[in-house]
Parts: sequence; C-alpha cells; structure tokens
Amino acid sequence: ELVRQSVCRAFPAAEVAEIRPMQGGMSSEMLFVRLSDGQKLVARFPAAYMAEFFSDPAAQEFHTLQAVRRAGLPAPEPFAFGEGILILEYLEGKSTAFPANPSDFLDQMAAGLAAIHQTDLSSGDFKFIPHNKPAHKVPETPNAELGEPEVLRALSRWAEYPPAPSVLRHGDFWPGNLIWRNERLIGIIDWENALLGPAAADLAISRLDVAWILGFEAMDEFTGRYLAHNPIGLGDLTYWELRAALRPMANLPDWAAPYAALDRPDITYPAMRTTLLNFVERVLQND
Repeated sequence: ELVRQSVCRAFPAAEVAEIRPMQGGMSSEMLFVRLSDGQKLVARFPAAYMAEFFSDPAAQEFHTLQAVRRAGLPAPEPFAFGEGILILEYLEGKSTAFPANPSDFLDQMAAGLAAIHQTDLSSGDFKFIPHNKPAHKVPETPNAELGEPEVLRALSRWAEYPPAPSVLRHGDFWPGNLIWRNERLIGIIDWENALLGPAAADLAISRLDVAWILGFEAMDEFTGRYLAHNPIGLGDLTYWELRAALRPMANLPDWAAPYAALDRPDITYPAMRTTLLNFVERVLQND
C-alpha cells in the first residue's frame, strides 16, 4: 500500500496495474511497478545500513540520481520519494555477467566507470557518504579460510586512507548494477553508495568483480582499458585492493547468490572463494 501511495504522489492521474518483486541487490529490495497506461517503474527500498549515514536514504539517492543525470551519466530518472521508498524509472534492458563479446563488454564497462570519475559533483548542495568510513568491521575471529588475517596484517602496514584526488565514485560498480540493451551499456543503477573519494578505490572493487566473472587476464585488460579512458596513478591500488578483498569475507555465499540471475549459475561460492584467494595472493605479492 505504501508503494501505491508513493506512485500516486508521483503520478496522480495514474492507476497501478501491477506490483511484483524483482531481482534486487544483496541489501536492498526492489519492486516492479506497471501503471495502467503501460509505464514501468521501480520502487526501491534503500539498504538498512544507509540510515547510518543519512536521515532519509531514499531522499539522498533521489537527489544523487538527479545530479548524476544532470551531469549526463546514464542513471534512471527518479520521480518521487517518501516513507522510505524511492520511485524511479525502469530501464528496459538487463544485467549480465555472460557477455557475448567480453572485450567490448570490458571496454564499455571501463568507459562507464571512467565517465563517473570524470564527473564533477563536488559543488553539489547535498552530502555524500564519507570515503573514509570504516572499511571493514573486524570480527572477533577473522575468516582464515579466505585469508582475512593476512589481509588485515597487510592493511595495518599502510597509512590509513592514502591521500589522492577526490572524485565522484559509484561505490559498487559491478555487473549487477549495469543495464545492457543489444550489447550496449545503457544504464548504471544502484547509486545509494555514491561518494567522493579516490578513483582507485572504485577500480579495485571492479577489478575483483571482473576477475570473478572473466578471470585475471580480463581483470588486467579491464584495468588497461580504464586507464586508456582515465589515466590515473596506481600507487595506492594495492591498498584499495586489500580493502576490496575484505568486503565479501563476512558473507561471501550471499555474494554468489545473484549470479544465477546474471546468466552465470556457474559462479558459486566455491568458485568465488578460489578466485578471491588468488586475488588476495596477487595483492599480497605486490604489497
């Protein structure tokens, strides 16, 4: 009922014909909404943890989407927010981790990430998540099976948050947040984690995600293509890769679950565990 009320506030003359669950992220819930006139919308409930940073996470994402769209980035149009719900445009396309042309996929993905990092929103009138928010809540017993103790030890040798130019970051730039149509990248979704910070931090996250879906050779190809679009220094990449490696260690099985809907039922917890351990080994060799 709250979704219907939110939709009616945005489209007073419309009637809701259909509401059904749709594939969402690991921490957020989304509903597909179809109006009687055929228009398609998404009702999005921001992740609960966003309340740590913003009094109204739905409003925050609404204004973020407005800003990135004004800047020319391919984000869905936001229509309304209220009662913890964001109503936004439904993008006609799909997310996939099984590209028909991997090199073209990587180049478009790299260009999309570079475009975000080259967008200046520093003068905006709303706040972002602080980029130096805690990277990882260290558990009482670190996950030795995934190499967490070694990663934490390596991180302890780095000065906290190496200084770097601050750019617009997406915060979770992975295949599940990219929308494709006819093998063209037409949308970037899930902007609730948007923040200002080092470009290498986003790059590190995306590198691990590319390694999971296409392997380490593709990961390095993606990096090269990104640098061709946006040359940046990589002196602190090891630090950000260590932080990226920590992100899934508390709940890696949950990270594996969405891949079936991305055309990759083969990307399971065991497969992701192997890749993550190899990723960590590569990073530690560079430390």
